Amino acid sequence: MSNTFLVGSKTILRPVELSDAPTLTRWMNDPVTRLYLTRRLPLAELNEKSFIEKISTLSAAPSNIVLIIEDKEHGKPIGVIGLHDINWINRKAVTGTVIGEESYRGKGYATDAKMILLKYAFEDLGLHKITSHAFATNQKSINYSKRCGYKVEAILRDEIFHEGTWVDMVSLACFYDDWKEVSRN
Repeated sequence: MSNTFLVGSKTILRPVELSDAPTLTRWMNDPVTRLYLTRRLPLAELNEKSFIEKISTLSAAPSNIVLIIEDKEHGKPIGVIGLHDINWINRKAVTGTVIGEESYRGKGYATDAKMILLKYAFEDLGLHKITSHAFATNQKSINYSKRCGYKVEAILRDEIFHEGTWVDMVSLACFYDDWKEVSRN
């Protein structure tokens, strides 16, 4: 299924549909997928459907834009990406990405999806600053964000209680010039 919104070299980003709820629920409940997510409680498909309905409601200034990441070659949903907590006055947002299909991790799909999302955020929406957060123990996520032009802004000490211990959170930010520089490469 494709309702193409943004196109990259490896991925297509499309709006989330109610029919995606079972797949999203499976991804978010998977122990490996949620290892570096702040979600700790089980997610029911009904809750996911309610979230999809909420973000799909027409709004001139939505606070969340959530898109399914599809493998461009096969049209298969492989993850989800979004702009969250959009602040239209201060022109900033927070990004989040999950590659739910394990066989697609570490192969550049998330980077491709994030780069086209950033292009949309900066060039179409006119946002100024995009932030992202990662567990300090999740070096893959930190490196992936840096490949997309993000730079570390802060380390939030003991921010998350995770698997019986306190973990630092790394706060990263990307501005248009940072993204543009890496997108040329």
